Amino acid sequence: MSNSASPLRWGIVGLGWVSTDFTGPAMLKSPGSRMAACLGSSPQKGQAFAERFQVERVHASLDAMMADPDVDAIYVATPNATHREIVLAAARAGKHVLCEKPFAMHVAEAREMAEACRRAGVILRVAHQLRLDEAVVRAREIVRSGRLGRIAAISLERASAMPPRTTWRTDVRQSGVVYDVGVHLIDQVQWLIGQRFAEVSAFTHPDRRQGESDDQITILGRMSEDCHAVIRATREIAAAENNLIIEGSEATLITSALRFVPEHFVRVRDLEGSSEERFKASPNYELQVRAFEGEIAGTRSLLPDAEECIHVVATTEAVLASVQERRAVAPAA
Repeated sequence: MSNSASPLRWGIVGLGWVSTDFTGPAMLKSPGSRMAACLGSSPQKGQAFAERFQVERVHASLDAMMADPDVDAIYVATPNATHREIVLAAARAGKHVLCEKPFAMHVAEAREMAEACRRAGVILRVAHQLRLDEAVVRAREIVRSGRLGRIAAISLERASAMPPRTTWRTDVRQSGVVYDVGVHLIDQVQWLIGQRFAEVSAFTHPDRRQGESDDQITILGRMSEDCHAVIRATREIAAAENNLIIEGSEATLITSALRFVPEHFVRVRDLEGSSEERFKASPNYELQVRAFEGEIAGTRSLLPDAEECIHVVATTEAVLASVQERRAVAPAA
């Protein structure tokens, strides 16, 4: 942007439900953002999105989008396996990037994308907006304060709706709840306690070894400082807890459900009793848009950078290897 007081001019690449139901409305609400251009899988889809969200231009190709001088940043919300191509094109064009998760399908791709953006001098962040929820931020503050003592165990569960199994979602190589939800939880666990996964074991239903995308995945992890982690991402449970539990040598932190409710609590319990803080559910997508605007203005946000997300991709690869091989797997260094 030539003028830091001007709204950030977005180019939206990928016009599926995440863009139409979440990110598009969030950008429309923010005075610091303007959707300048969009690119969808068809001209009709692009035109419909532009009319709904007051987008100025509908591009017919990725090249046209990247050549648009009135686009400052690219929001990548295309099918999972296509993120690399778009991020690399944005870097070549000198445009900042907010990439949906999963950042990349493989560690080598993630490193290539990160390096391209670093060389180009553009900001690259990944859309792990669950970090921005006020209750989650408070939980992290409590952990980092030492209030819980040595962190011995963490468990995190999240349920999701079942998307239609059409188009790219029929491709097991890039689909499944592991990518829709699991990568969020891998990121959250590492971010909350400040430890990376040292090894993981996992299994899914349906079994990915049979060539089917998963609707439930359970991950058992050992963290770098020997904390034990349990993650479950599911589309098979109608009334899941959707909560977080962090257990330490001095105290235990428990949250209420972290989605589908208007209010969250964070409770800390020790041998003397318990205390509780309550928070309204956060508008995470709106917070994500504002966080990225701040990044462009020079304020570091809680959104993960490429280096953090390389570790998420490495852990996800290890998880999928464990599913296939039925053994504990260490993420790539």
